[in-house]
Amino acid sequence: MIGETAIIGDNCTIYHGVTLGGTGKDKVKRHPTLKNNVLVGCNAQLLGNVIIGHNVKIGANTLVLNDISDNVTVVGDKGRII
Repeated sequence: MIGETAIIGDNCTIYHGVTLGGTGKDKVKRHPTLKNNVLVGCNAQLLGNVIIGHNVKIGANTLVLNDISDNVTVVGDKGRII
């Protein structure tokens, strides 16, 4: 699912079951922003107005609730950087 205010950069790979979800029903920016070259694994959930940096890899079933800096890999229930 890709929310209406989500922004997806160039060369991003989004596998099946991914949610780029929002918080609230206001008509402001409330969905994630993916910068260039982001890979999002199966069933990952990115919720809220978070910014995912360039060249980030997000593992399968990962929950992301905070901004992620460039060039890192994120995994786990609370999206920790490894």
